[in-house]
Amino acid sequence: MRRLPQPAHPRSSPSSAPRPAAVSRVARKALLGAILMTGAGAGTVQAQTTGRAAATALHAYDVPAGPLAGALSRFADQANILLSVPAAITAGKTSPGVRGAYTVDGAFHLLLDRTGLEAARQADGGYSLRPAPTSSSAAATLPAVLVTASAATAADEPYPGGEVTRGSRLGLLGDRDFLDTPFSVTSYTSKLIEDQQAQNIGDILLNDPSVRNTYSRGAGRDEFNVRGFTLFNYDVAYNGLYGISPRNATSLIGIERVEVLRGPNALLNGMAPYGSVGGSLNLVPKRAGADPLNRVTLSYIENSQFGLQADIARRFGEDQRTGVRLNVLRSGGDMNISGAGEDMGAFSLGLDYRGNRFRIEGDINYQNRVTDARSGLLFPPPSGEEIGHAPDPKRNFFPDWTYWKAKEWTGDVRAEYDLSDDWTVYGALGARQHDFESLQTTWLMLDSAGTIGSVPARLNERLWSKTGEVGIRGRFDTGPIKHEPVLSASFLDIDYSSARVRSSTTVFSDLYDPADLAKPSIAMPNNLGKTSETRLYSVALADTLSAMDGAVQLTVGLRQQRVQSVNYNPATGERISDYGKSALTPAIALTVKPTQQLALYGNYIEGLSQGGTAPAEAVNAGETFKPDVSKQYEVGVKYDFGTVATTLSAFQIEQPNAYLDPVTLRYQAAGRQRNRGVEFLVQGEPMRHVRLLGGVAYTAGVLTKTEGGVNDGHTAPAVPRWQFNASAEWDTPFAQGLTLMARVLRTSTQYVDAANTQQLPSWTRFDVGARYAMNINRTPVTLRATVENVFNKHYWQSAAREGLTVAAPRTLLLSVTAEF
Repeated sequence: MRRLPQPAHPRSSPSSAPRPAAVSRVARKALLGAILMTGAGAGTVQAQTTGRAAATALHAYDVPAGPLAGALSRFADQANILLSVPAAITAGKTSPGVRGAYTVDGAFHLLLDRTGLEAARQADGGYSLRPAPTSSSAAATLPAVLVTASAATAADEPYPGGEVTRGSRLGLLGDRDFLDTPFSVTSYTSKLIEDQQAQNIGDILLNDPSVRNTYSRGAGRDEFNVRGFTLFNYDVAYNGLYGISPRNATSLIGIERVEVLRGPNALLNGMAPYGSVGGSLNLVPKRAGADPLNRVTLSYIENSQFGLQADIARRFGEDQRTGVRLNVLRSGGDMNISGAGEDMGAFSLGLDYRGNRFRIEGDINYQNRVTDARSGLLFPPPSGEEIGHAPDPKRNFFPDWTYWKAKEWTGDVRAEYDLSDDWTVYGALGARQHDFESLQTTWLMLDSAGTIGSVPARLNERLWSKTGEVGIRGRFDTGPIKHEPVLSASFLDIDYSSARVRSSTTVFSDLYDPADLAKPSIAMPNNLGKTSETRLYSVALADTLSAMDGAVQLTVGLRQQRVQSVNYNPATGERISDYGKSALTPAIALTVKPTQQLALYGNYIEGLSQGGTAPAEAVNAGETFKPDVSKQYEVGVKYDFGTVATTLSAFQIEQPNAYLDPVTLRYQAAGRQRNRGVEFLVQGEPMRHVRLLGGVAYTAGVLTKTEGGVNDGHTAPAVPRWQFNASAEWDTPFAQGLTLMARVLRTSTQYVDAANTQQLPSWTRFDVGARYAMNINRTPVTLRATVENVFNKHYWQSAAREGLTVAAPRTLLLSVTAEF
């Protein structure tokens, strides 16, 4: 057994006073080392030990998935422990890795998951490996560990309270721990989705103070406002890929996490296909866990919407390397808004395989959603005309003959292969087919008294998208500096066809006393002409340099993006415009961790949007402008109290603008919108049996360099100055299994027009809920009840995209879940 050379200076005794953390890290860095012996004999991985206290202290680890021998070597080096490993015991085994802050024992548990081995502490403070007991009693003492198709990282580990995870996926940079992420990110879990009975993405983002939904429940469409900028549902990523999530609204039945990254992110994710820059959303699909799952949920939403969902998971084969997760949903019925209803059928199938060096996962998703009398945008009267009070949301001003019908198939596959302990190649492919038909009214408010008008129309769409990426990531050292380089190439192709047939007459109604309008006779489009082709190609290179045991981390990178856009007249097939342009988007981010609980960060990153396209009513209809570059500067501080995590950040984002001149009817690029803000986020379990999620966001959106300077200094439309969210849960001591929930949302006033002549009042919404977990004949059963907008407040919800939306009325949600 070989040992490391001893340091030239004596070590402090266990009773001596501890040195400052930064000095301690430097010293450990100089002393760390590991040697794994190979061959027929025994080998050891050794490093200096700091005594029994080190076993219970939290320490940050960053060990990738791969061969067990290499993972143990890296782990022992980072943990600064003495580890004795017989070489034969690791042969042919793989480790899922470990990332995040854990005790030594906790990290070992993740590192050795499904290897059949366990770590045993020795009398001298070191560790050795041995076969794990197989008896049922021994197994019962081990905590359950979720098995996923990727490394067991901080992105998979629930933070105390279980409503968010410790980390998130950062696109190009991979999975990162909360404190190692130089951006503002939150990853909401499937537990939160289930407990809050979320149906669509917007239902889960109610908990985020930086986000506001454009549409209310029942709209059949999701859209968001992040840091004061619109984020289209079209730009939601699925398993790290753009272009394959459902186009209008996404069922959450097969979703494990909803990851929110605030701010532009072109380096990390590439250009969003429809130009969203305020942030990004990534949906992480469910994977089978270690234990078989048979879960059934029956749900009810007021007025008479019923749903039935089944969630089934299994793992098979040698070491349970193959996993299957199936989710199926059927729901339908009337909403608590006159004439409105929704029917949906959906399923999600997730497959994964984890080999020694090769890992692969894939998904097939189907969604068929029909929304009747959907709520939508109401365009305001001309600037200067007063906007009346919000109508009663139960009195639907959308006729009951309007509808949206969207049928979608999506699929993806993602794989990675370890070339060595330090280098991994990866790739992914995805596709989506979207078929859509509708009969709809787009209302214009004609006066402040509530007179509204519309020209009904049928719109049919067909969309086919293909996307993919390939890359390589690795690790190497240059002296005391660790490098994590990554090189990636990606593509996204979108072919879009559509046909619109408008009514020959205009219909009129009253916002506050809707008319019973006759269904217009509009022929169904029988030929969908090609409307546009969009091709996005990019190559990205980034490196994260770290020193002092990860206390200082610097990320630098560049992405070269190519945008090719061709627009057609769908009726004639005539090419209207053909535009191609490349842009280089850099980013730099720094994280400094004075302690293991505190992280200071800053970043400069850009967002890239396809240049605006002139709408049909413009004299230059179809003209596409050059790509717009948005720029963000951000600084922040994060602190992990152990059971509560907080983020305080300050940012500035500048985005170019484009608008339709009301006089010349020419669509043109002019002016900029500058949003400056401060956000405070909190998540976790501040005390036993109490969970808290929310925060406050202050955003000052200002228009600059506007056409002729007319609107310079005005507040940007649809940017509330204050947004506050707080969701709290309490496990009651007087009734075991009973949990009470309360949530409050507060949004300050927001302007509708750039001239700041029209303003929507502030609003506050309260939600309450409860759930009760019990066993019935040894079957776990959970009952849930939620009342949203408990005081039935009538208010304008949003002024996003130059339109108004009405909030949903008081709504009751009920569900019962049983696991067999």
